Amino acid sequence: MIGYGISNIRQVKLFAQAVCEILGGGDNAVRLLCETAAAETQCGTAVDRTPNGAGRGLFQCDKSPFTDTVTRAKQSDIDALKTAFGFDLREIDWATLNYSPLIAAAVCRLHYKLRPGSIPLDLKGRAEYWKKQYNSVLGAGTVGHYLESVARFEMYF
Repeated sequence: MIGYGISNIRQVKLFAQAVCEILGGGDNAVRLLCETAAAETQCGTAVDRTPNGAGRGLFQCDKSPFTDTVTRAKQSDIDALKTAFGFDLREIDWATLNYSPLIAAAVCRLHYKLRPGSIPLDLKGRAEYWKKQYNSVLGAGTVGHYLESVARFEMYF
């Protein structure tokens, strides 16, 4: 079963590419988004069935990081998304991430853009970056889980 608005795992990369084309970051940012989707939801194949669960969407964005990202995103990025895709991120409800992989990818990319440091070029570095900048010390995810998830789904990236 696939959820969060995608019907095919290959769509994860398509949404990541579309968002990174607008918000920047190149192929390395595309990889990071795809890998984040793999670690967080197994590319949409592991849907969180917990009522009022912590995370929303393909990238399992928690409420507090969602609010922080939308609040602190550069106006130029908000405008670029509106021009390219027709949505105003500041008018999006957190729950929308469950149904729109495009908006979920945009929020994930903006979240990473707001974090310090460059996206590492190597897989292990990106796994460590994800743990520190996305999953956090409070999250249950591990670098090992990230690496295992990427190994399982990298054929789609």
